[in-house]
Amino acid sequence: MPTSHARRPATRSSSATTLSSPPQRPWRFVALHPWALAAALSVAFLGCRKTEASPEAAAHDGPAPAGATAALAGEGRAATSEPLAPVQAQRAMRITVESTVRVDAVDAAAAALRALVERHHGYVASARTSGAGGRDSASFDLRVPAPSVGGFRSQVAELGTLLSDTEKAEDVTEQRADIDARVRNARAQEKRLLDLLSDKTGTLTDVMAVEKELASVRETIERIEAQQRVLEGQIAMATVKVELVGRNVAAPAGAGRRIGDAVGEGLRAAGGFVVGLLIAVLWAGPTLLIVAAMGYVAYRVARFFVRRSRARRAATAFDPATGPVAAVTPV
Repeated sequence: MPTSHARRPATRSSSATTLSSPPQRPWRFVALHPWALAAALSVAFLGCRKTEASPEAAAHDGPAPAGATAALAGEGRAATSEPLAPVQAQRAMRITVESTVRVDAVDAAAAALRALVERHHGYVASARTSGAGGRDSASFDLRVPAPSVGGFRSQVAELGTLLSDTEKAEDVTEQRADIDARVRNARAQEKRLLDLLSDKTGTLTDVMAVEKELASVRETIERIEAQQRVLEGQIAMATVKVELVGRNVAAPAGAGRRIGDAVGEGLRAAGGFVVGLLIAVLWAGPTLLIVAAMGYVAYRVARFFVRRSRARRAATAFDPATGPVAAVTPV
């Protein structure tokens, strides 16, 4: 019994120690607030469901669109740099347009076309008209600013009936960059030569050699810059070739008209032959008369000498038996 009484206080003290120890406080908090435990379990359960469903949703939805990826990448770049310019805006294009329009009156359409070119701040490089009084067809080689070539083409088509329309855009970006690089290199070489001349440390021969090289470099610069100006002009101003055709349509010819046309063509051909022959005779007539006169004189002279020779032979004929033989004139 004493032993049992001795153990009870120890048990009580242990229980008191257990109740007053800090590890028991969370369990007491849970007991006091059971809704906190329920909320934690709900969040954990939902997180597990989302984790399990995410592979299926990714497989169902497929890969992210390229536009969304590019948009996110663009937002990332926007924090460090500005957005890139469109690639097409950096290209240098040489544009050529060819159009054929059928109009009622070529003269009026040509005047309207010239006014249209002036409104678009262009100019006429060349123009050609053909037909009776320029009313059958007209051809124009125009230069129009490249940005407004689209509106200009639509207004040209409104002049009449558009028969054909072609456009050619030639990319000259590399050619432009090559010319720019050549100009920069030549300018740098010119600067180096000018620096050598400014030093004034060489001999007269060296100075003359540098000046000669400098003149050659400047000539090269002028030639390249001329090519550059031509190319820039072709890029800035599009070439537009417009042909205006009148509505002159001939009526179909009948059999009688075709026969009459054939007769008329025959008479014109015969008349042309007679006229040509007469022209040839008149051109060669004086020469032929001189040649004929010279031939006739030569013939008469030759005949005279032939007759004289025959008469002389007849007068000197002699027969030994009978004596001289009288000349007998042949019949």
